[in-house]
Amino acid sequence: MSTALENLALKQSAEKIRNWVIGKALPLWADRAQHKSGRWVEHLNLDGTPDLSADLRWRVLARQIYVYAEATRWNWFDGKEIARQTYEHMRERGYVQRVRADGTVTERRRDLYDHAFFLLASISLYRLTKEPQYLAAVEDICSTLDTEFKHPDGGWRETPRGALPRRQNPHMHLLEAFLYLYNETRDPNHLAYAEHIIGLFKAHFFDSKHHIIREFFNEDWSYYSGEQGTTAEPGHAMEWIWLLYRYEFSSGRDTKLWRQALYANALKQRGYFLNDEEDIKGNIRRETRRLWVQTEVIKAHLTMAENNVSGSADMAAAFIDGLFETYLKTDGTWCDQTNACGGQIAKTIPVSTFYHIACMAFEAERVSGLGRLDPL
Repeated sequence: MSTALENLALKQSAEKIRNWVIGKALPLWADRAQHKSGRWVEHLNLDGTPDLSADLRWRVLARQIYVYAEATRWNWFDGKEIARQTYEHMRERGYVQRVRADGTVTERRRDLYDHAFFLLASISLYRLTKEPQYLAAVEDICSTLDTEFKHPDGGWRETPRGALPRRQNPHMHLLEAFLYLYNETRDPNHLAYAEHIIGLFKAHFFDSKHHIIREFFNEDWSYYSGEQGTTAEPGHAMEWIWLLYRYEFSSGRDTKLWRQALYANALKQRGYFLNDEEDIKGNIRRETRRLWVQTEVIKAHLTMAENNVSGSADMAAAFIDGLFETYLKTDGTWCDQTNACGGQIAKTIPVSTFYHIACMAFEAERVSGLGRLDPL
């Protein structure tokens, strides 16, 4: 897999986002958003001050472990102790869902989406340190998935008790985590998890008629009833393009047809930035535009640029530059959502979005030829 593109615009844009993450975002968020205990706040207020009263989704810690562990691995920031401290605090409370600002657990429900990020956090620290305790934690989570979450019709339940609707989104992030894991361990059992999720993608998540990703399902993977059953999120389609190629890199199995179909549909008759939600026919349901969606668009453009799709490298560069015009602020914070006119409508600055920004920045570094690390 080629990692260098001779595209000056992309190199310049990748360097711009790298410098912003290194020089502004990483130090600012570590300084303002993390407690001395290792816990993080849920978000900053719009003036950049931390909200010390908001309840915290516990997966936010897992995402920040990924951000600072990977930034350290890329030699962008000395975040090893930040990641370690966050991890230890996360494990003290356990794999719970919600915690009050004072550290009191308010929701102990074990959730599949959360577990995908608890898994990613453990893998990220193992990749960085090679310490066996983190790999042991990985295997512990895998065991939990196989015993408490496993569903007889394939995939995993939303919760051990089986909440509905079932969602593709947790499975997508589990695929991301398992690919990270396999590329570190080369254990065929870890690749088998990824293979299983790709099977679900082919059989259920990918809608071959509309060239979209289906989001919500019944127990038997039939489409969920009502509006949720006809929901499509363009950001997830973009995320799948990136993951399909990462899977191809790991397994050697061709994913070109699915990537091309999702890419062509996502860009057809849409504006510069993508909407948060549509229906299966492309009708807009939420004409708002989250920042994370646009970072996934960039990753999709980068993926197609690696595959020599004409114009994709220029599109990736243009979208990165567009983030600075619309979303990213000079101090290292961001606007998290805009309306159809580009007006900033977010009421807070969520910590959780940093995971999407950082992953996109790492990919831009790699694909543009600035970086040295392999995919994932």
